[in-house]
Amino acid sequence: MSDNIVQSTEAFVRSYMSKYDCSHDWQHVQRVVRQALTLAKFEAQHRSVDMLVVHLAALLHDVDDAKYRKEGEVVFSSKTFLEEVGLDCKRAELVCRVVNAVSFRKELLAEEQDKMGTSDPDERMWRQGCAELACVQDADRLDAIGAFGVLRCAAFSGARNRTLHDPSDSAMQDITYEQYVAQSGGTSGTAISHFHEKLVKLASMMKTERGRQEAQMRHDYLIEFLRQIDLEYSFGDSGENTP
Repeated sequence: MSDNIVQSTEAFVRSYMSKYDCSHDWQHVQRVVRQALTLAKFEAQHRSVDMLVVHLAALLHDVDDAKYRKEGEVVFSSKTFLEEVGLDCKRAELVCRVVNAVSFRKELLAEEQDKMGTSDPDERMWRQGCAELACVQDADRLDAIGAFGVLRCAAFSGARNRTLHDPSDSAMQDITYEQYVAQSGGTSGTAISHFHEKLVKLASMMKTERGRQEAQMRHDYLIEFLRQIDLEYSFGDSGENTP
């Protein structure tokens, strides 16, 4: 039964993601699935992890992404879909809960609510302790940093006609939920600013031990990439092009 549920979900997601640009395509989903299941196997050595929930949440994590949703478009119901393909109600609810909490945007909002004291204590404890969320969230963030992270950031910027680099554009050091939402839906900012506003922060936000280890290696790559960007951009500014 579980194999049929996964296969049905894979077929749906593969078709659904074809309308997105290559920064959030089926290949991205497949990488997140592989990474999430790998992290889950490590986590299962010391706490309970529902592998099917991890697998399905990783498959569905970018379906109906708010960045791509058009005005008036009907919101997709993961729970309805999963129950229709045979998943029990309890697991379907957990998958949906994980999917709804995975994104950087949602975590920004949750952290702001925590600071203001307006968050639900039970929800906060769930976010901090849910193994399935930790695995899928870390896997998604791993694909946002390192070599694939560089490619995906450039691809998304190209799809939005966003400038790659402009030194006069100042990155927001402590970007808020509202600022992030506004920027994700528009063409403001630059690809390199996005590195500073989000990508270089992800390694410190990882929730699994194996995820933290892998993230550090990819984070180091991002830092080296940014250093190379600065070197290349500054070429010609030191008088070397003067005859």
